[in-house]
Amino acid sequence: MKILILIYRWLIALLTIFISGTIGLSIVLLSFGYARNFLTQHYFNHVSIFILRLMGYRAHIPRREEFPRDPVFYTFNHNSNLDIFLLTALGLPNVRYLVSEKTLKYLPIIFSVKGVGGHYIPQQHHRKRRLSFFKRTSRFLQNNSHLSMFGSAEGVHPHRHAIAPFNRGVFHLAMAAKRNLVLLYIHMPGDIVTTKLKNAKGGVLKLEILQTVDTSDWQLENLESHIENIRAVYVNRFNQLNPNDPTQ
Repeated sequence: MKILILIYRWLIALLTIFISGTIGLSIVLLSFGYARNFLTQHYFNHVSIFILRLMGYRAHIPRREEFPRDPVFYTFNHNSNLDIFLLTALGLPNVRYLVSEKTLKYLPIIFSVKGVGGHYIPQQHHRKRRLSFFKRTSRFLQNNSHLSMFGSAEGVHPHRHAIAPFNRGVFHLAMAAKRNLVLLYIHMPGDIVTTKLKNAKGGVLKLEILQTVDTSDWQLENLESHIENIRAVYVNRFNQLNPNDPTQ
């Protein structure tokens, strides 16, 4: 019976995602994009919190005033498809989101992703398209100096309760776009990582701001060193919160 209730709640949530995304994207298109900021702060954020609650999750997130006012690049650990709802629940203005093309198979969410300003990243095996995407997105951020962007340092990987290896792409993008990095940590108890339906049983999702990293003196030659240092911050935080199940 519990599994039937769970399936029912998730089906209702998926329907809500589709309907709210369709409405939101329609308003964005009809306003030629001018309504996106308003919707991000007063519509999509509330919808995201509502969807999480439908699925049985509560979100503990910082207040909007705690985030930088200057344009930055937000990166975060990524171990669940629920992350996008937690991030959009923040309601931050002037932001865009990097989302993997792998999520295109989740049809109900496409309209919501485009509505909040999502940019779909080609997967790593599409090397030429992926390189072209990052060059194009770098120019986009350079030409829109008021915008911030969200992108996961871990990229696409099998979801597990750990810190996965980091990709160069988002760090190279932040450096090229001249954005400082803001490190966000998403804490999700291991027993609710949503790789399997049996784990999608609800719980508390927490997001915290770890620190801001100045990228003004970064060079391509020492990028790997910077990435290693940043990953160490995430590993340390993970191990603080999960002393009985540490990651490396």
